[in-house]
Amino acid sequence: MDYNKVYKKYYKISLWLIAALYLIGMLVVQCVMHSSYIHMLTISAVFSLLTASIYGGAWKAIAIQSPAVLGKFYLAASALRMLLAFLVILVYSLVVKNRQEIISFAVIFMIFYLVLLAFDTIYFARLEKNNKIKN
Repeated sequence: MDYNKVYKKYYKISLWLIAALYLIGMLVVQCVMHSSYIHMLTISAVFSLLTASIYGGAWKAIAIQSPAVLGKFYLAASALRMLLAFLVILVYSLVVKNRQEIISFAVIFMIFYLVLLAFDTIYFARLEKNNKIKN
């Protein structure tokens, strides 16, 4: 299995998903005319980009060095990403005191988070299934 190829495909699809979510969000911002949502979308997109690139890079490094522990990696990385997501929402709620903005941010952020979580799960489950079939 070519790990660089798998990582590049993962990162490319992640990038397209994040861009699509961001553009859909910008369309909604234009329709409802709430420009305050732009920074919420931007924070969510930047977090998603960073975590996707770190997750993909860490997966590639672990898959190359010790593929036997990939199951533990999936669990640990998902837990760490969830904690980081909670921390981002917590920091946002401490900075912004408006309850309605906090709820709006949490909803937007969770949409990004859940879409990428579903993508990661499906992508790597298929990858592992195909890898076991070949072996």
